[in-house]
Formats: sequence, structure tokens, C-alpha cells
Amino acid sequence: MGPRHPDRVFRWRERIGEEPAGYRTLTDRAYDQIRTRIMTGDFAATTPFTEADLARELQMSKTPVREALVRLQTEDFVRAIPRRGYIVAPVQIAEIRDLFGFRALIEGEAAALAARHAGPDRLEELEELIRIDAENDSEGSQRVARMILINNAFHETIALGAGNRRLHRSTVQIIREFERFYFLEASLPEFYDPGFVGHEAVLEAISGGEPEIARTRMKEHVDSSRRVLSKAISEGMAPASSLPIML
Repeated sequence: MGPRHPDRVFRWRERIGEEPAGYRTLTDRAYDQIRTRIMTGDFAATTPFTEADLARELQMSKTPVREALVRLQTEDFVRAIPRRGYIVAPVQIAEIRDLFGFRALIEGEAAALAARHAGPDRLEELEELIRIDAENDSEGSQRVARMILINNAFHETIALGAGNRRLHRSTVQIIREFERFYFLEASLPEFYDPGFVGHEAVLEAISGGEPEIARTRMKEHVDSSRRVLSKAISEGMAPASSLPIML
């Protein structure tokens, strides 16, 4: 089964298996479902939506929906429009550049530490995630959602293998912010170039116990993702419904 960790955020075994994801509160459930809809483009970027509409769709009262939307406003996923409801918050180009730069620093360090400290159980879990990703035969948005979960779990497992709780928390925060971009990246496989550095290269460096090589491979992986997203934006392929972008 692989290791369990009390601080693990992306509980991929529960989500991929038959066991449904457990939520501590209705607010957590509303938050997760609304956030997923934003990432997968179910909400048009310029079309307002209301608490009442969401409550009906999610089959719950307005209170947990309202609390979930407050959390999403804090994370800058939605913006409140007086007397109209909410809209999906646009993303600034400068914000994308900053996020990729910060991600390369944080996750590069996590990979380097994991090369020193990750035990066999962590390495086996990373191998299993790569295998499951390769076997993903879902279709459409379900396939992309599964790819996102596996990607998140892969990067979090590296952070857990680094053995630094603060670094783990920072990595999870970055992963959550990056999810909107990863949905676009995973939806446009035609933009992956031959030089794309994937998870396999990162794992190979970590398994080899080479911290600086692992750091370099992770930075190359992050830069590969940046190239895909940049090309999609520059060629006008970014779907406005899922990723409203502002210069």
C-alpha cells in the first residue's frame, strides 16, 4: 500500500480507488467541488454564478457554499461582484512568471533533499504514481482530473520524502496554485516538445541519490511545464472558460 502520512493533502489512493474522498465538513466538500469546476472550465470566465445556484447544484444549503466561496476568494480563485454573484478570477501574466520561478526554487530543494533522505517506500510510491499515470485510460475532463491528482501526489510525495514539514507545506501551497495552469497544460498534449523533462527523469535522479542532479532535473521539469503553458497562451489556445488570463 505504501506509506501513509498524517499531513498528506492529496490522498490519491482514496480518490483513485473505489473509496470516495472523505470530507470533514460540508464546507470542505463544497470547496473541493467548486474549485474543481473552476479548474476544469465548468464556469465561464465572464459569467457570474451565485451561492443559490451552486447550493442547488451541489444539493446543500447556502451556508457551506458561502463559506467555501470565502476560502476561494482568499486564494484568488473567485471574485465577488456586487448584486451579481461571483466570477472566476483572472490570472495575471506576471503572476504566472512569479509562480514558476518560486516553484523551481522550492521544488528543486525538495528534490535535492529527497535524493538524500527518501526511503524505499517513498521511491516505490513515486514509481507507482508514474505507472498509474501511464495506464490512465479515462477520457475527457475525467482523464485530465486524474492526471492532475496523480501529478499533485507525485510532487507532494517528493516533498514528504525531503523530510522537512515547512518545505512540504510550501510545496502543497504551490501545487494548489499551479492546478489551474496544469489543467491547461494537460489538456493540450500537442504542445509537449521532445525536450520535455518528465517525472521519470526526476525520479531517476532522486533514486540515484544525487541531490544536485535531482535539483536540476526538477528545475528542468518545471521549466518544461512553463514552455508548454507559454506556447499555449502565445498561440491563443488557452480556453477562456478555464483560464482567464490578463496581461
